[in-house]
Amino acid sequence: MASVALIVLTVNPFTLEALPKNPLVLMASHYSLYFAGALAGLGLFRFNKLLAIPAVIPPIVFHLPYFFVESGVSLPWTFVDYSLTVVGGILLGGSMRQMGKVMKGSLFVLYMIGDTTLAILLILGFPVYSSPTVPFSPYSTTQLVEVSYLMFGVMNAILFGVLGYTLKKLLE
Repeated sequence: MASVALIVLTVNPFTLEALPKNPLVLMASHYSLYFAGALAGLGLFRFNKLLAIPAVIPPIVFHLPYFFVESGVSLPWTFVDYSLTVVGGILLGGSMRQMGKVMKGSLFVLYMIGDTTLAILLILGFPVYSSPTVPFSPYSTTQLVEVSYLMFGVMNAILFGVLGYTLKKLLE
């Protein structure tokens, strides 16, 4: 139920209208929808751990510059992006219980490396999602610096959650 509520809060006329103007909304939508899918997958499914591999493809693809911007400016692409992001989250959540600690740890480390690298590029003002890299991009490098702050905030929240969970397990 929480997953459906999160999807409804994320995909609505207000956020869809903001996408071509504000990349922060698009990035927040990615986090929100993937998390919603992961919650649903964790609660409803038990998949083979190998499905974690295709689960990470949507967030990787839709953070490549062309696809990220296309998703922000083209409604059909947005729905493809959003749908695949939720499906990826479901696959990851559904396979979490089958994964060992090494696989979970590896996925976590790879996520942190990827997001940190992208966030640093954005903070430094590299035009990852703006012109000239993506000529049709409506996003400025200044807007993308704000996106990097969101990314670091989400990464820190996830890191503290993982550390808290690990510490709790160690103390039991």
